[in-house]
Amino acid sequence: GISELINSIASAFLLFSPIFFQLCMFMKSRSIASAFLLHSPLLFSRTTAVAATVVSPTFVPTCIAMSATRSGRSSKRQKMASKASGDMATANIPTVALQTVDKDNKKISVDIPCIGLGTYKFKKDSGQAKQAVLDALSVGIRHIDTAFIYGGERTEREVGEALAACTVPREEIFITSKQWRAYHGFELTRKCLNLSLKRLQTPYLDLWLIHWPGPAYNTMSRSNEVMQNSPEGAFAYAKDGHSEADMVALRAETYRAMEDAVYEGKCRAIGVSNFTVKHLEALRKTARIWPPAVNQIELHPYNPQTEIVEYCRNHGIVVEAYASLGGQDSGKKTWNKLGGKLIDRVEICDIADKHVKSPSQILLRWATQQGCAVIPKTGNVDHMRENIAAVVEKGWQDGGLDEDDMKRIAALDQYETADDKARLCWVRDPLKHLEFE
Repeated sequence: GISELINSIASAFLLFSPIFFQLCMFMKSRSIASAFLLHSPLLFSRTTAVAATVVSPTFVPTCIAMSATRSGRSSKRQKMASKASGDMATANIPTVALQTVDKDNKKISVDIPCIGLGTYKFKKDSGQAKQAVLDALSVGIRHIDTAFIYGGERTEREVGEALAACTVPREEIFITSKQWRAYHGFELTRKCLNLSLKRLQTPYLDLWLIHWPGPAYNTMSRSNEVMQNSPEGAFAYAKDGHSEADMVALRAETYRAMEDAVYEGKCRAIGVSNFTVKHLEALRKTARIWPPAVNQIELHPYNPQTEIVEYCRNHGIVVEAYASLGGQDSGKKTWNKLGGKLIDRVEICDIADKHVKSPSQILLRWATQQGCAVIPKTGNVDHMRENIAAVVEKGWQDGGLDEDDMKRIAALDQYETADDKARLCWVRDPLKHLEFE
């Protein structure tokens, strides 16, 4: 009876342990799942050791052999992960120099790591953003990008919790956040910054950006018919004081508050996001701190934004690319129209095979090789390591993408030919093409 019971327990362990592990991962209990994966061979071997005194000789050797096999695989996996983590944690991640000023308005530069962790679209109040930041820091990433509005205004809190819990000194971490459009204007922008600093549990930001050059809306229930028939277009739904005629002066006041934040030591550098040449030229007329350190824009081979990239390069503005792999906002219909997801394009896959890299690494390298910083979002530690390897020079025996690679990727540009101009982000905003003053 006892032998049969233990036999049943051991058999059940073999049968259900993979299911338990998958359940842990599904429920985001990474720590429990990892511990289970690590110790399951040991637990199983102890079960079989007890069984050895009472179970038939044919059952025990089989169980022990299976346990040894699993233990060997687990050990190998741990060694590989440890080596990869160690390599990447000490990797020399390239940086890009940002133009800024100090408190006395003296021109200085600040280095931004060219690879960071994006935190857009982590599930609200799930702890995913916090865990991702901790994981990113553990593998050597030192650049964290977030925003006031992410996660329904909850993501900054999780990033702050991670910063408070980690052992990496604050001065070694580059933190970017973004002012939200509902806070356009001088006083509201100052309020927005103070809220962000409180949530992030830090006295300063390394980089603070105007998130969006357009208006805040007074409702998200916008009628296409109303916008099409109104002479104001989408601005018919703009918040009071956010009319198209107001926007240039409103952005100037927003930026003035950000400049004051630099002089007060609350920001090391300031910049913009989603700005066109027109928006930057308007800002230039009133800015005390020029150029803005960064323009963070959607940038990928389908939408390389040649005009704004060239403008930024000529004016000393660093381009930071988001949606480098295609973003998270577009659906199957859009991808089919463009010829498929970027990571599935035969051109990208061929180049990846040529360099023994993943398609994602090719896309990230394409951006950084043009002098851009990138901030891919992931909660997967292996992908974080892979992203670092895409930009670290020692990971490229041939020095990176060659001229033929860059030409082949450039041929994927569909900004002018696609019906929707290959805009893969801000898809629900009627002003996503930024065709306003």
